Amino acid sequence: MEWGGKLVGGALGLLVAGPVGAALGALAGHLVDDRLAGPTPRKPDSSSTAKPKPPSSSASSARHDRTSPIHHVEDTDPFAAGSEATSDTDEGPSVDDPKAVSSQFFQTTFEVMGKVAKCDGRVSESDIRAARAVMKDFALDDLQVAHAISHFNAGKLGEYDEERTVMALRRVCAGRPDLLRTFLEIQIRASIGGSDLQGPARPMLNRIAAMLGVGGLEFAQIETVLRIRHRARGNRGEAADWNRPAEGAAQAEPAARQPGSGGRERARSERSEQAGSRTRRPPAMAGMTLQEAYQVLGVLPGAAMTEITRAYRRQLSRHHPDKLKANGLPESMLDFAQQQTQLIIEAFNLIRESQGDKQ
Repeated sequence: MEWGGKLVGGALGLLVAGPVGAALGALAGHLVDDRLAGPTPRKPDSSSTAKPKPPSSSASSARHDRTSPIHHVEDTDPFAAGSEATSDTDEGPSVDDPKAVSSQFFQTTFEVMGKVAKCDGRVSESDIRAARAVMKDFALDDLQVAHAISHFNAGKLGEYDEERTVMALRRVCAGRPDLLRTFLEIQIRASIGGSDLQGPARPMLNRIAAMLGVGGLEFAQIETVLRIRHRARGNRGEAADWNRPAEGAAQAEPAARQPGSGGRERARSERSEQAGSRTRRPPAMAGMTLQEAYQVLGVLPGAAMTEITRAYRRQLSRHHPDKLKANGLPESMLDFAQQQTQLIIEAFNLIRESQGDKQ
């Protein structure tokens, strides 16, 4: 504390005005001392130095997101309600393992078959016979038959959601449209043998076809082919031949699609293939009408032979057993593709014969 100002002020005040002046002079000197000394230093506040202020929660969260190896992942299930997840294709990523595709294909095939069979409220004896005929066609062993029946019964349950299941199959089979078409063919084949596509079966299969990207014209073409096959199965003595592929069916991919094959070589290969199939034409195929043959290939009557040949090769490629197997078609279902191939060859032979075997 400073005293100089007070002493000087008090002495001067005493000389001028006596004791009262001394008091006033000391007061004035005190004010002068305070001004000259400046502000009094404040004691440090212990509370301000005790602990640093913690960072805000937002800053801490941001720093944690940058440093923590664990992050929250939003649910992007493409089938979850309200999900807006997207992928490279509308169907989602494809499963690369053919065995996984084969397993889901088998399960979905018989579940949806059960759903279609029960769509009118009950499963008839003809529906059961048709399902068992499909299992017999696929030459399933006892364990596979048990699994197929279990899947069929699961599809009959009221809460079974065939739309979700079919869309799941479409996602798994993304990039494999021929496999999806084969799935639809099996469903139509079973329904023809069961309800003959009567009642609600046809609308349900039309909806399934739309989910798989198959339009009305293609659906009609598939139905025509399968009705011809269904009729063929009813002919006496035909079944044994029908289950064996025609000569040339094992080489369903035409020579024209092989690199380096010329026109003459392609023609020779096709004629050899067709000649082989003619030698064992099943009785029902001998009764195929020319109109049906055009429908099997998906072309209009009167189409140019070049267009018919292109359609023939396209249909063979779609049902090539090796291609379907590589894409995940169950081994047990390959005979179904072989039979389709035989029918395509027979239809093409009939059209060629009607045109005098001309190119």
